Amino acid sequence: MHRSPLAFVLATAVAASALTIPARAQQFTEEQATARPLGDIEFDWGRDGINCPTCNFGQGNSRLNWTDRQGNLWVAHLDPTTGLLNTPLANDELADTNAFFWNVYGNGPEWAFSTQNGEVISQLVYTRHKPNEPAKTGFAGAAFATMVNGVWTAQFLPGAIGKGVASQGTNNSNLPEGSQCNSDPVATAIWKNFATPQQVFTEPVSSAAGTAPTLTPFGAFANGIGERFVPCTHQLLFQGLAPPGPQGHVFQQVYWYDWDTQVVQQLTADATTKYGGFMFQAPDFNDSYIFFTIANRLTLNVYQQTGVNANGSPAFTKVNSIASTDPAEPYINSAEPFINCTPTCETYVYMTVAKTPTAQQGVTTPIGLAVAALNPATPMFTILAPASYTDPVQRLDPEYFVTANGPYLYYNRVQVESGSTTYKNEGLWFIDMQLGTPSGPCVGSSAEGGLLPGC
Repeated sequence: MHRSPLAFVLATAVAASALTIPARAQQFTEEQATARPLGDIEFDWGRDGINCPTCNFGQGNSRLNWTDRQGNLWVAHLDPTTGLLNTPLANDELADTNAFFWNVYGNGPEWAFSTQNGEVISQLVYTRHKPNEPAKTGFAGAAFATMVNGVWTAQFLPGAIGKGVASQGTNNSNLPEGSQCNSDPVATAIWKNFATPQQVFTEPVSSAAGTAPTLTPFGAFANGIGERFVPCTHQLLFQGLAPPGPQGHVFQQVYWYDWDTQVVQQLTADATTKYGGFMFQAPDFNDSYIFFTIANRLTLNVYQQTGVNANGSPAFTKVNSIASTDPAEPYINSAEPFINCTPTCETYVYMTVAKTPTAQQGVTTPIGLAVAALNPATPMFTILAPASYTDPVQRLDPEYFVTANGPYLYYNRVQVESGSTTYKNEGLWFIDMQLGTPSGPCVGSSAEGGLLPGC
């Protein structure tokens, strides 16, 4: 899951063919998956390299979700070998007709995984509105959709909409994020309400009797958009405003939370603003936990666990700092991790790169793509598509999918607006990151879903 840039504008699709980046030490090719503008997308767990055609009542797990402006929540299928979508319009399954368009609140639907009745279940969590009511905040609530025997059923999370949750008075809510551990007996969602100050809740992704949200202790200072589950634990990472420093300055920092003990721990404290973050077990860090975050949108800092604090929280030490190798595009956004095993498992992070820190908030600055290795012992930073390409485009909301040929990076590609050119959406595109064909028993290990047993 990522939080999508608010300024992304959908326009008329422009037909285009495969486009090759100018020759460099390594050459990468952008290919079009569909000319239909999809906006924010997220992949089912087939993204990690294990294709399961029989999962989800025969619908498989090589799928992605997206929303349209009419309130439809769609699930599209793709070929796990070629990376191409099965249907040009990306409308294989209709999960709901009352979903908010992704950029109303800045993020679209997310997947939530668990094993129920002996089968891995892929559910969707998202913001929907009450049926027969307008798509407005007053009718909004955190919701989930579940497929049963090939049919999607949508409903609000218990207590996430209405006149309040117990004594907290949540009113309505939005922006749920789901846990993605396949072995969990039930997935967990985290969502926020529209109170001032905001309140943040965790809740099982279920309608079973007794299901209710639990108030967290950090809603008032969390940013409400950066929460990420630590795979297969009862912990999560988030960003929030730290108390003023010695000079009175306030910076957004990275925090850790355990919802069993209700312990909250600040993990970073240096005088830089942190954007985003993920924590997970990294196979190339001796299976220890690491997390990364972006400092001032210029450096991607990597931290490795070195101990445990007195309150039970993990203690970390910074072990790597990664910056763009291209001085023309130094600013980093939308960074997310993945694991690729060939058969040795390595951890990587993909990202957007641009010449300004706010390129994603406008429609005139080109945006490129890059991928980097997280381990300092194996340094690598590769520009996949430069922001300085002669036909200026923005590449937004990147997501990975490990195909049979290796990890591909998917993104929305749009022509930037200039004096004579209108901002135009070219649909969903992808690049083969050329990181090697997946092999070995650990294929399927994930920075978002956890390591496979024994890996």
